[in-house]
Amino acid sequence: MPTRPPKHRPHGRAGAAYAPPARDRQADRALPTNSTPWLRLRAKVLAASPLCVSCQALGRIKPATHVDHVDGDSRNNELTNLQGLCAQCHNAKTAREDGGFGNRRRNPVVPKMERKLIK
Repeated sequence: MPTRPPKHRPHGRAGAAYAPPARDRQADRALPTNSTPWLRLRAKVLAASPLCVSCQALGRIKPATHVDHVDGDSRNNELTNLQGLCAQCHNAKTAREDGGFGNRRRNPVVPKMERKLIK
């Protein structure tokens, strides 16, 4: 009976030496996205603005499925800083701000104390 040729299995994790260090986004947040307080706040924001803010500005009507921090600071959970966006608009805004899809990071999050000094 024929046998299969052996599979190449490199030692250690494949590509681990080339992977950039992972950023723990949950550690930067005031409320983790799976916590009950965040889920309640998220439901409150989506109930207040059920349509995507960016799409409405362009004359489109799309339901909001994501809650976005307007200033990009995930530690600032004031209602005035949260807005409802559709998945497409939220992904595009996050990629622009956080440097996703090969873009450079444009708006680094600056702590409130430093923001007052910058203005």
